[in-house]
Amino acid sequence: AISQPPVTLLLGLLGLVALGLAAGGVVRRGAGAGPGVAWGAVEMRFGALLATCFALPLVAFILLRPNTLHGWRHFYFLHGPFCLLATFALMGLRQLSARGMRKEWIGGAACALTAAGLGAAALEMAQIHPNQQLYFNFLADRKTPERLRERYETDYWNMMLRQGYEHILRQGPASTINMRPRGQVSSPRQVNRNVQILPATARNRFTYDSKRDPDFYLSGSAWHSFLLKDPFPPVLHRFKVYNNTMLTVSTPDLSRVDPAVADEYRALHQAATAGTPAARAGGFDVHLHGDRLAWVKEACEPGELWFPFRLRLYPANADLLPDPLLRKQGGFAISVRGVRFDGKCLGAARLPDFALTRIRLGQRGMWETEVPL
Repeated sequence: AISQPPVTLLLGLLGLVALGLAAGGVVRRGAGAGPGVAWGAVEMRFGALLATCFALPLVAFILLRPNTLHGWRHFYFLHGPFCLLATFALMGLRQLSARGMRKEWIGGAACALTAAGLGAAALEMAQIHPNQQLYFNFLADRKTPERLRERYETDYWNMMLRQGYEHILRQGPASTINMRPRGQVSSPRQVNRNVQILPATARNRFTYDSKRDPDFYLSGSAWHSFLLKDPFPPVLHRFKVYNNTMLTVSTPDLSRVDPAVADEYRALHQAATAGTPAARAGGFDVHLHGDRLAWVKEACEPGELWFPFRLRLYPANADLLPDPLLRKQGGFAISVRGVRFDGKCLGAARLPDFALTRIRLGQRGMWETEVPL
């Protein structure tokens, strides 16, 4: 409902109504009553097939309640039959007549209004190009800053990453730029497709050396609406659509950021390490500082920020988690990038406002520890 152009949404609903009226007309004609919407057998069969393709998956989902990851994004295939049902609305309107108006006039006005509505949606998509896949209609709250990003999945397939790479090329150093292939472990042969479509001269400026810290991070739209996140690490640039941050360019190197921002992270390090560590493992200390979990490695070698920090949080009441699969597992995981300064590594995350029993923290193949709460 929030990702269809309004005219398509309205016509799709009218198409369901028109199909019902046509079916009612068939029943009435069989009973000797007056005619309904005069559709032939082929149109009726096709309309029934479309309505079934649209309604049956929804009914099955409601009744069977299967486990899904982030729910409704699995139902994009419903857009096709729903849009085709909109054509039934136009067919029905072209057969209507009203007092003083011929059906040709009604059908022509309906087609003109449809064209105008689709034109308005196309214009809006042109305004947010090259991110038109992030279109939302007026039913979603597009005015409140960051509301879309907090409530919905947005750039799930990371189609905006090319813009992030291009920004890094414009703002980054003239030498090679070390990046971690997004979603992959370390193999440069599996570089994100957004890098592969760059010109060869630009593409060759990126390296993928796991023995060095990344120069920049690109963060997409992964979200947990029940967990507030810190701006960590420092954000250098935000790409926004509808006043919502859909992609950020950040850096683990505090020497690249404004000195005042770097001082804030150093102050966080000092505050976190002022007390006794809540846990210690793998050469790093975990500190609880108010509602913030911070972890510090004093002797941090180059390359240790290649992998993100992984946190797995276990709520005292797993029913608070929004997804059935997460509730079954009893917890949820998030990734947090770290920063480097003065030979140290620092990471932090703000804890949710509900009680936790324990937290597991570490990096893949490097360090891991558990913090009981």
